[in-house]
Amino acid sequence: MLCDIARNLGDEQVERIKALEHDLGLTIVAFSCRSFEPEREERLRKTMEEIGPVLRAEPASADTTQLDRIRVAEEAMGLSLVAVRS
Repeated sequence: MLCDIARNLGDEQVERIKALEHDLGLTIVAFSCRSFEPEREERLRKTMEEIGPVLRAEPASADTTQLDRIRVAEEAMGLSLVAVRS
């Protein structure tokens, strides 16, 4: 699976993420992910291990309620959302 920072988000998605950040008091980073065939997936994983992480941010401490709200937003928008320390 390849995930990168989501680009070309619609206005509604951006507003929903901003509202979620405001309501939860967290900084949210949105990722768009897609799957590949297993062989490509393995080559990509190895390449990413060599490159190392691009986003260097500590995860935020989120409680169960905050995580549940993030999961609902992820499902609705088809994105992976990560709460980070800012």
